[in-house]
Amino acid sequence: MTNGFRAGRDSAALSENIEVLTGQRGDGRNRAVTYADLADLDLAKLRTGAGGKLQLKPSSNDNTGPAPSFPTQPQNFKANGGFGAVLLEWAMPNYRGHSLTEIYRSTEDNLANAVMVASSAAAVYGDPVDPGWQGYYWIRFINSAGVAGPFNASEGTPAKTAADIDEIIDLINKEINNSPLIGELASGIEDLDQHGGQAFQKMWSTKVDASGITAGIGIVAGIDANGKPIAQVAISASQLFVFDPNNPTDTGSYAIPFSISDGRVVIDEAAIREATIKILNAQTIIADEVKAGISISTPTLNSATINNGKFTVDAAGNLKIGELFSVSNTGRITIKQGTGSIGLVITNERIEVYDEKGALMVRLGKLN
Repeated sequence: MTNGFRAGRDSAALSENIEVLTGQRGDGRNRAVTYADLADLDLAKLRTGAGGKLQLKPSSNDNTGPAPSFPTQPQNFKANGGFGAVLLEWAMPNYRGHSLTEIYRSTEDNLANAVMVASSAAAVYGDPVDPGWQGYYWIRFINSAGVAGPFNASEGTPAKTAADIDEIIDLINKEINNSPLIGELASGIEDLDQHGGQAFQKMWSTKVDASGITAGIGIVAGIDANGKPIAQVAISASQLFVFDPNNPTDTGSYAIPFSISDGRVVIDEAAIREATIKILNAQTIIADEVKAGISISTPTLNSATINNGKFTVDAAGNLKIGELFSVSNTGRITIKQGTGSIGLVITNERIEVYDEKGALMVRLGKLN
């Protein structure tokens, strides 16, 4: 292979070599690299020195990879409210140079009034809010150059948290205690016989009394003092239960699928489409999907794959951070410069360095 230059000191050789260096002759392989070329490639910077002459200085740009892409529009954005937090989820973007996701919130469906409440490098975020809160969310992606992409939509994604259970229970208890049935079923039987049914013409009740212990049931339909329609059924008893008299067990007893005793509800088996529970104490939970708005605490997590943005740990113990760094469960560490290269590989026996074409350049340690 020739060097592309013509030997000799005559004018013809000099002229030809100048044409090669300036790129006027040949395929440009031997063209000279100028200060301007280095500056255009961002490999160096030009500055004016003494006498007005240009000088080179090293470029401060250490980014040897490609420029980040413009952020894409977020997809599959979802908001799920709990009691004191809203769990936000979205599909992780795959454009080059993704950095983080900005999260915006507003109490009205108006993006112009939304404020940024957080940013997340993952594809999930738990936003702490008050119980009973309602509002809207928007998100957008930011690349490594700080450029913001479009929002997921112009319309906000609605979300709401459940009201405080204690407040709901207190409100229901107050309404029930104001019911005319409470007063009627709690009154004496003699007073009920003499005056019952006079205040409410559409109320029926019956009571029994044994040695001062009473039980009863009542039904009322009417309008309360505030003009609010009421239709109520009340049971006055220390215990309430349901059983099938036509289906005794082999021992002659009966299964009790539903009962109330000492202020506690006991259900043997239930099918519930939706439930709001403030504190759940469970021995075994079997679910297709479990979401936590703030945190999950557990001493042992079995057979799990952990995905947090571009950070992944699978059930076998293999760690992967982005596309360029990984640690296998056998102790193999791989660091790449680009997705198409092998890069640096470290094992317990050797250290290997590969170039961008996958060719082995350096090997330390065990050589075979």
